[in-house]
Amino acid sequence: MLSIAHRGASGYAPENTHPAFELAIGMNADLIETDVQLARSGELILFHDDLVDRTSDGSGPVGDHSLDELRRLDLGSWMGSEFADTRIVTLEELWAEFLVRIPACLEIKNPLATVPLLKFLTGKNQVDRVHLTSFSWSAIVQATEASDLETGFLCRQFNDDIIERCARRGLAQICPPVGELTVELVAAAHARGLTVRAWGVRERSDIDRLYETGVDGATCDWPDWITNHPLYKRGSNQ
Repeated sequence: MLSIAHRGASGYAPENTHPAFELAIGMNADLIETDVQLARSGELILFHDDLVDRTSDGSGPVGDHSLDELRRLDLGSWMGSEFADTRIVTLEELWAEFLVRIPACLEIKNPLATVPLLKFLTGKNQVDRVHLTSFSWSAIVQATEASDLETGFLCRQFNDDIIERCARRGLAQICPPVGELTVELVAAAHARGLTVRAWGVRERSDIDRLYETGVDGATCDWPDWITNHPLYKRGSNQ
């Protein structure tokens, strides 16, 4: 089962930042997961919320800020003084600094970022080390139809209908919350050719549930919870 560092090792360092990505690598995560949005000036940046308020010293919608304005925000002090002056990361920087060291899952947070993201990925080296996910059905279907990348749908419910829809539209993966997992549904997804990647891990006991139901991987704010589990075996996609 793959240990996928959710927004980097975001349980220990500010999410979607250099410290979180470095920690994930140090914890031997198999992949890092991060969120892709658009700055007002058109650049692809890594940020989760619609607003910058929760994780920075700024305020307002992330898409109302230019990249220069976003770069001036402190994205670390909210989590601890040791992370003061942590700055935003662009997709270009992720590609140059981290992708050679660890594969990545890019979550399309804003559907408006879909076309610019696909354009960015066209012809890129190491694109085989990337896959795409989204909670937006229209965005992930668009990405699936317009590229050869591995794509996955982040769903809030897990049932036979959603499994069938994902398989029928050519997605490679379905991503349900850990609380929705059952042995039967995971097996049904596998039978339709889908891998299963869970999300929403909040307790160490959730890791046991991942193994019990047979999923292929999970995002986790604490990637070492998975890599330190006695049943964990190192992934092969490094």
